[in-house]
Amino acid sequence: MDSKNLDQEELDNQETDALEDVEDEAQETSTALVPVEQDWVRRHNEREEDREQIRKRVRSAKSYKEFFRPAKPKETIRDNTEKVVAVYARVSTKSTEQTSSIENQTLYYEKKVAENPNWTMQEIYSDEGKSGTSLRHRKHFKRMMENAQKQKMDLILCASVSRFARNMKDCIEQIDLLKTMHPSKPIGVYFETENIYTLDPECYQSLQMHAMLADWESANKSRRMILSYDQRILTGQYPVSDLLGFRHTKDGNLVIVPEEAKTVRFIFLARICGKGYGEIADMLTEKQRPTLKGRVEWNPMMVRNVMSNERTWGDLEARKTIVVDYKKGVVVRNSGIRDSAYVPGHHQGIVSPEIAKAARLMGPSTGKTPQVVPDISVIPSGSLKGFVNVCVGFRGVDADTLKQLCLEVYSDEEAEELRRTQAIRSGQEHSKVLSMTFSGYTVPPGIMFLNRNMPSVTIGKVGFSFNRACYDRLQCKYIDLLYHPILHSLIIRTSEESVPNSIQWVASSGKPSPLISARALSQAIFDIQGWAGELRFRLRGIAKKRGNTSFLYFDLDEPKVLERKSRKDSDVPVKECCNVEDARRTAEPETQISVESGAFGLALALRNNRDRIISEISEEDLLNHGTIMENPLIGALPSHEEIIEELEQLLMSM
Repeated sequence: MDSKNLDQEELDNQETDALEDVEDEAQETSTALVPVEQDWVRRHNEREEDREQIRKRVRSAKSYKEFFRPAKPKETIRDNTEKVVAVYARVSTKSTEQTSSIENQTLYYEKKVAENPNWTMQEIYSDEGKSGTSLRHRKHFKRMMENAQKQKMDLILCASVSRFARNMKDCIEQIDLLKTMHPSKPIGVYFETENIYTLDPECYQSLQMHAMLADWESANKSRRMILSYDQRILTGQYPVSDLLGFRHTKDGNLVIVPEEAKTVRFIFLARICGKGYGEIADMLTEKQRPTLKGRVEWNPMMVRNVMSNERTWGDLEARKTIVVDYKKGVVVRNSGIRDSAYVPGHHQGIVSPEIAKAARLMGPSTGKTPQVVPDISVIPSGSLKGFVNVCVGFRGVDADTLKQLCLEVYSDEEAEELRRTQAIRSGQEHSKVLSMTFSGYTVPPGIMFLNRNMPSVTIGKVGFSFNRACYDRLQCKYIDLLYHPILHSLIIRTSEESVPNSIQWVASSGKPSPLISARALSQAIFDIQGWAGELRFRLRGIAKKRGNTSFLYFDLDEPKVLERKSRKDSDVPVKECCNVEDARRTAEPETQISVESGAFGLALALRNNRDRIISEISEEDLLNHGTIMENPLIGALPSHEEIIEELEQLLMSM
């Protein structure tokens, strides 16, 4: 047999084996499916039997119609049941157009309820000039809900969903509350525009849709208002409104109302003359001076608000505050969150900007209250040349003001030499000419030798406190303070009550004042010295006497640094820092100053120079109260006599 036939036979055998395998598998599969099919048939038959039994039970059930109680017919807005009806009306502003709108709503619903024989009017609740985004200020809506709780009504009529509430959450919550506060007698609301009756279940989806649209429209209106303000500010069309002393015109101008302006001007001048907010409020109440809204009872906050409004001195600030959540009514100061504008000299003010600023800077003083804005004087000559005399309780001083006033009595050459001398004292420049003999020599700070018998002052952010030795050295009831912002020197000299900026530091009982309050002056000194605000600084004083006058001299470049005691650690003694350089390094970045790392103490030549200056101070220098200067922080003011005279005239004319 040839090879070809053998191959063909082998192929035939392989095909036969494959067919046999397929037949065997089919037979096995058929055998396995038989039990599964039988189980399905059994379960199907059981289900059909159960269904047939249920049909037979239902068909054979007896009739119990004699026990059946049908539900009451669903209430509709047009049924014939007796109803006590309330009406809620709201408009968002008090404009003349919306005033007529709410009046028309009132007349319309009075007539509508009267024409229905099954309705009795309970009350018309109306909120005028109230936003629908919140329930917070809608007192009549709240009263309506309180009366609903007392079941004083069966139905509430409202023109539309948006009049009821523009906040979807509030709208749905209040409607659900009306339905569930008395489940057996729910109260429905009928919105006439949308033809929605809240007790009709089929209207609930429609109510949700309209409430959502009202909410969306409110949000869209808020965005439109923000955009409108942005556009008006950008184009200079600043919004203006009436306030005490002013009325606004249609073209956006503010005009003065003379009679009301008397009240405003009186507030500022009285404050300049040392009157407190409460005292001014009492005087206005006694005089029955009306506010913008006609009230005649004043309080300190109302006086403060008048003084803080920039329009009283002729400026205008647009968008001082903004609403960050229109639903909750959250209002915050606009600190760059949205566009704003400040327009100086926008209109004629009732008071000048200088008077306004002086009045707002008046603060409590130690010893005695100034009758008018305190003067600032600078000693123009002598050993105390450049020392500035201020009222320690006056807030109208800062670091720049003190430096500017000090330098006004020096020529340019003197000022440059003064600046260089102080740079050497602070270690910022090297001394080459003050002393060739002692160049490079330094002496330890005098504060290192301080003991309780030596005069000392501690300067903190709120003022000055002196030790007992200071009072013993000066032996007086009144003092005044001189400060040199370039030489970093402080002088306390004996004074009299009649001296304008004198400070009473010993009470009539002989007890010394524990603290001389001087927040503005202390802050200025901290800024000039570069001291860290959380620390206090103790300085050793040098006591001297010239004739009948005594003084204490303090060098501010040689302090002992004290950490503040926290309230929690009140029993822990005050901790002393190693030196002033460490204190300067702990200051905020904007108050840090450069200090030479290897500096210790004071150059001996400079110490000798300082001692020479102290020795040259004469009684004549100490009795020199200086030249009164115009305060650059405020500007030119009328004289004390003119201010007092005008205040008295205003008081008589009111």
